[in-house]
Amino acid sequence: MTYSLDLHFRDFLNETPRVYDAIAQIYVQKNTSDEPDKDEKVHIFITSECISIDTFEEEIERLKQELEKIKKKASKNYTEVNNKIRNVNTA
Repeated sequence: MTYSLDLHFRDFLNETPRVYDAIAQIYVQKNTSDEPDKDEKVHIFITSECISIDTFEEEIERLKQELEKIKKKASKNYTEVNNKIRNVNTA
């Protein structure tokens, strides 16, 4: 099973009373499934509801920062594993 990110965009132009013009969010999308008959249309949102392009861009930047932190953690962990392997091989 694989996942990707996608945009969920809703406009409220035809609603009365209209509180927002539109809301955008990013969600995790399931691309494949081991059980195709059980594919669900459940959105797992990873951003807040953004009511403007400015708030949407802020959420994108927040996600980039989170991904950068995760990348640094992974790099540190891989370095530690590689060092352990070198120590075992040189012993």
